[in-house]
Amino acid sequence: MANRLVRFNPVTAATSTPDAGAAFNKTNVLPLTGADDLGGCCIDHSETLYVTDFTKHVIYKYQKGATASRILAGSYGVSGSADGQGAAGTFNAPDAICVDNSGNLFVIDSGNNLIRRIDPNGNVFTVGAIPASAGEVGGICVDASGNIYFTDCTP
Repeated sequence: MANRLVRFNPVTAATSTPDAGAAFNKTNVLPLTGADDLGGCCIDHSETLYVTDFTKHVIYKYQKGATASRILAGSYGVSGSADGQGAAGTFNAPDAICVDNSGNLFVIDSGNNLIRRIDPNGNVFTVGAIPASAGEVGGICVDASGNIYFTDCTP
């Protein structure tokens, strides 16, 4: 498994892959060292990139111009469901992710059937439980009023 994020240009249909250690910018791709099973990704208004790792139970953060990621939330390789800051805020198979206009991240914590929020300071909060009637959740987004939407992939 490559475990990397690839930039796709919809105008030219080109992809690009930088050398290891290349800084994150609009024209290249980052290898995610130590990543195992990548899930969702999103980019905020300041072009900071966030990526979930389903198996390692963490959220990676790449700031524009950085040459390496850091773990924003979750404890690498440790599953859980605790609210808290950084590694104290644990996940069990985080998957889909999105960002709102205030810089809050919303994550589908699929192993716990929860919707989680990570504030700009890295504090993790449980927003609520995914209804038992929902099947496999595929995506998440938040509108300008703060309403959260997720896809229910029940056959």
